[in-house]
Amino acid sequence: MGWATLALSLMTVFLLTTFGAGEEGIRIVIRATARTSFILFIAAFVAAALRRFWPNAATLWIRSNRRYLGVSFAVSHAIHLLAILQLANLTAGASLESVPLFRLLGGSVGYLFIAAMTATSFDRTAAWLGQRAWSLLHTTGMYVNWGIFMFSYAARVFISLYYLPLALVLITALVLRLRVVYARFSSRPFRVMRA
Repeated sequence: MGWATLALSLMTVFLLTTFGAGEEGIRIVIRATARTSFILFIAAFVAAALRRFWPNAATLWIRSNRRYLGVSFAVSHAIHLLAILQLANLTAGASLESVPLFRLLGGSVGYLFIAAMTATSFDRTAAWLGQRAWSLLHTTGMYVNWGIFMFSYAARVFISLYYLPLALVLITALVLRLRVVYARFSSRPFRVMRA
């Protein structure tokens, strides 16, 4: 996570020094951190599925480091949010006025989940929350953020085909994850309920 934070910080500094700290540079940082957030999110989202269906050293590493990938996603998305706020500051709020209210609300809900998931990604806070509540929070938060990514990219496919592969990656990731859920439930022994 420390290396990821360092790499994301260096990337941001490099982009701002190359393209300037004005509107153009900030927009480039927003796009770059959207991509890094996407990669880190997908890695955390499908970590268990990758390990289950393709057991090898790489998928073992991804599964073992899923927590750190998730927190690194939060760092990337925090930089993304700071860049959005800086752009709003530079444009006197005009950059946010063009965004529909439902997208602002959806993004806010996503960030609330990211904050809660990050805060409970450490042993002490996870133990305080309890296994059941922790699992509910993190599962719901992952699916909510998957939905936000999917909505963002699927809606843009009609504007640019660049977003089509990203939407397909999200669909594939969801299918893999749901296959793991299905396999988990189908492997449980059937219990006869007695009155």
